[in-house]
Amino acid sequence: MKKVIFAIVAGVMSVGFVQVTNAQRLTSPDQASATQTDEKVKIKVEELPDAVKNALEGDAYKGWAADAAYFNKTKNYYEVEVKKGTETKTLKFSKEGAIVE
Repeated sequence: MKKVIFAIVAGVMSVGFVQVTNAQRLTSPDQASATQTDEKVKIKVEELPDAVKNALEGDAYKGWAADAAYFNKTKNYYEVEVKKGTETKTLKFSKEGAIVE
């Protein structure tokens, strides 16, 4: 009788262990994606460096208006959402005003 009870307890414990292990694995991708989304910080368009503002005012972006701006802390560049009518683009600039690929 003791062997039967021991076998049942061991079986229940092993199933619980497998579920806990799987639960830990499922949280890992979520943690990684949270890190990826936290690298951008919204800033005011007025807070962009002068070099970036000058690049946006140049002939290449004539007619485009800056709608929103972000600073990517991890990769150290500025991301600017620009609009021209109904068309929108996202541009990436270094602090020197150069386009980042």
